[in-house]
Amino acid sequence: MKKLLLTSVFALVWQIASSQNQYKQDSIERYTLSFQEAKARLLKKNLLILASYYDINIARAAVVQARLWNNPYFVFNGDLYSIEANEYFHFRNQHLLQVEQTFSYAGKHTNTVRLAKLGVEITEKQLEDVLRSLIFETGNLYSDLAALQQKGLLYLQVMKGYDRLMESTRKQLEVGAISVTEALRLESEYLAVKTEALTNQSETEKVMSDLRILLKMPADTTFYVEQKTPLVGDDFDITVLIQQALSSRPDIQVTKYNLKYQERNLKLQHSAGVPDLKLAYQPRDRGSNYVRPYQGFNVEFNIPLFNRNQGEIKAAEFHIKKSQLEIEQIENQAQNQITAAYNRYKNSKSGLANYSSQLLEKLKQLNTSTNENFQKRNISLLQFIDYQRIYILTNTQLIELKQQFINNVNELNFMIGTSIIDY
Repeated sequence: MKKLLLTSVFALVWQIASSQNQYKQDSIERYTLSFQEAKARLLKKNLLILASYYDINIARAAVVQARLWNNPYFVFNGDLYSIEANEYFHFRNQHLLQVEQTFSYAGKHTNTVRLAKLGVEITEKQLEDVLRSLIFETGNLYSDLAALQQKGLLYLQVMKGYDRLMESTRKQLEVGAISVTEALRLESEYLAVKTEALTNQSETEKVMSDLRILLKMPADTTFYVEQKTPLVGDDFDITVLIQQALSSRPDIQVTKYNLKYQERNLKLQHSAGVPDLKLAYQPRDRGSNYVRPYQGFNVEFNIPLFNRNQGEIKAAEFHIKKSQLEIEQIENQAQNQITAAYNRYKNSKSGLANYSSQLLEKLKQLNTSTNENFQKRNISLLQFIDYQRIYILTNTQLIELKQQFINNVNELNFMIGTSIIDY
């Protein structure tokens, strides 16, 4: 029975060690991707950004179209059938030539062009907002992946210690220096760490997949990322940050440009209530007038008796009022978002300051001495497991706190609309 348990325990150990060797072998083929490289690739390769550039070109094409004048009309009127001559298309008997040109005035053409130009500015700001959102998403995924990979290295380090310990335990078990119960308890703890490592590895694959999609990387690309903690000096003035956001955030600028757009649209709708003027010239009219040949000049326009574009003018006025409320809403929302993001940033920064380099060095030394003391039987199995859990928990909390701090930095940059903290 003892041999059977011994065989089962170390078969599992061998399987785990083999999988870890495979993990280390795979890691050799990976390369490190910095955050600056990730942002550069995002701007160059992301399909959503590339598609958004076409929106700007479409808006600019609308400006070109708005600048164009109306095309002239050419009118030809001919005698289809002459009873006297019993002849179809008897143009010699009667025909008319006429050239017409419609002119828009009262600012229709000017307002249409300016409205199209505002459309270009709005589209450009919308592209900036897309870039801002995607950089924010990339930063969070990058930070999440860095944390998961650091946890993976931590688990790998702990399992290496377990590998050496299990080898020593196997020898002690053979000579009866350790009981089968202790060996199984140690193996159970090892499997628990292994399970956490596998869960962490699954999460790593998911986050890496999301990051590959954003950066348009091949599906089989594997890489390391760096978790660099930004060096931040004194705290910022929240009032200055809010004012900076209100003046630079692209989504706020879009709402302000939209107000200008609606104000210009109101002017356009007022001018649209003025009828167009059509001028026509008849260089030749034979047969349809009492004078042969006849040359004439026409002036045509509709009489704005019923339709003076009243409905569109009213709608444009309501659009202006709506845009004013939208500006007030988004500015109020931005102020609250920035305040909350800044408070979260300060909290994570102060929490990160609790982890000194001396504390981490002592934990590392404690973990090393724990393995040695357990092999020498200076500490019990429960003490060893407790020390191992403390080591894993403390390092994991530090990694997650760094991740939270970097995510809060990303969030603060996103809320301000510019990189006030770069890394």
